[in-house]
Amino acid sequence: MSGPSPVALFFGTRPQVIKASVLRDALGAAGPVVAVDTGQHYDYALHQIHYDQLGVRPPDAFLDVGSGTHAGQTAALLIACEQWLEEHRPRAAIVIGDTNSTLACALAAAKLRVPVVHVEAGLRATDHLMAEEINRRLVDAIGSLLLAPCERVAVELRRQYPEAVVEVPGDVAYDVLQRALPRLPPLGGVSGYDAAWGDRFVYVTLHRAELVDAPERLTPVVKALGNSPLPCLFAAHPRTAAALEQLDVAANGRVRVTAPIGYLESVALAQRAAVIVTDSGGLQREAYWLGVPCVTVRDETEWVETVERGANQLVGPERVGSLPEVIGVAAQQRGETKWDRGAYGDGHAAGRIARSVAQRF
Repeated sequence: MSGPSPVALFFGTRPQVIKASVLRDALGAAGPVVAVDTGQHYDYALHQIHYDQLGVRPPDAFLDVGSGTHAGQTAALLIACEQWLEEHRPRAAIVIGDTNSTLACALAAAKLRVPVVHVEAGLRATDHLMAEEINRRLVDAIGSLLLAPCERVAVELRRQYPEAVVEVPGDVAYDVLQRALPRLPPLGGVSGYDAAWGDRFVYVTLHRAELVDAPERLTPVVKALGNSPLPCLFAAHPRTAAALEQLDVAANGRVRVTAPIGYLESVALAQRAAVIVTDSGGLQREAYWLGVPCVTVRDETEWVETVERGANQLVGPERVGSLPEVIGVAAQQRGETKWDRGAYGDGHAAGRIARSVAQRF
């Protein structure tokens, strides 16, 4: 007699591969699991390097969708995922976060009446037309099991979706970070880093379309970074790098742009930096857990607790002229201000998620 059908774990972007690295192990310890990589990120620097660095086994299935417009990519993902689901019929479909892969795989599963489990459910921004916001709201609306990173978002999920099961396992990204810390490489080997900086540098990542696709917004940010009191190491996503090349902006030698780097190198830079400047939700939380001041170049953040606890400051694009001053003050406070780092669990979220999935499906 054959055993139970597996659960399917879907992922396809850099942050999702990183989180899947611990989720897959935890789910596998509780029962059969099939890992499906959609291929939404497909080059080595953005994707395969994380398999290699984190010791992640190759996926059981690779949908190889690649890039495209939001509509084109989502449609291709939906078709490919539906075909895979019809052939394999898992007992549940687990999706992570708020990407096009998240939405397409969840929608394909729900249409086939495969229960949807949403990891990192409930996060919200006021910009309801932002691509990530559209994706996560729709996935939460069709999810059977909504797994929130903290109680604040769980309260709203329970109010909005009383038919769904809502639980608070914590944030899987914290599990990944704790696993990675003993394995960080020395900074001397990290692309773009100058040993003369020591820990007196700013680690910068910016990737959101609302910023990098708008030259009138990106230009003032780059100018402000060029006036930073500390040198800036800017790890640029290919999309961001292409946008930077189109800008006629002098950064006064204070900004060094480098290609995308691996997760372990990123954490090593974040751990040593005086300040982090980003629009990435992942890096905001890593800064919070590592005790490094963060400046988020947005008007809002879904990770409200990082601001409330003093770990994160918001500087909207229209206020980036103040960025050099904000960086200077934050750098002076590096190591002086301590904040409670327990807002998103204790680093054992993956195990709780695996147990919940095993119990319910």
